[in-house]
Amino acid sequence: MKKGFTMIELIFVIVILGILASVAIPRLAATREDAEISAAVANLRTLVSDASAYYTAKGSLKSSGDADAKWSEITNVPLGSAASTNATTDANLKIGGVDDCIKVKLENGTPAKIKFTKKDNATGTCGEVLKSDPLQPYFNATDGIPIGSSTSVYTTK
Repeated sequence: MKKGFTMIELIFVIVILGILASVAIPRLAATREDAEISAAVANLRTLVSDASAYYTAKGSLKSSGDADAKWSEITNVPLGSAASTNATTDANLKIGGVDDCIKVKLENGTPAKIKFTKKDNATGTCGEVLKSDPLQPYFNATDGIPIGSSTSVYTTK
């Protein structure tokens, strides 16, 4: 008699693997989305913190002379191709493969402000990130978030 698996045993193994995969794949997708949300929250907090540190150290959002500071001088947060552009012009924060998911802009003044604008009608991961609760205070600050002294964004529930 030959040793080996019967056809029925192989079918049972395939069915069990299919059941496990049907449970694991949605959880993996949810974990990926949670990671994107966490990364977006961390990047926005870092942007506010970096802009605040730059403004506090320099006293304005100008680099040398009257030229506006460049994004690459203020932060290391990846902002698309904005590294060489002025911080007072829009920069894009890429989320979930969407280049313009969140727009970021600094406004020089007293106090200086940072504004975040979310993409309208965003879908996919970008849309889910934009709907997440931790990011809402950044978007609800329609006049921008003052930077310089206290830049914490608090949520109330």
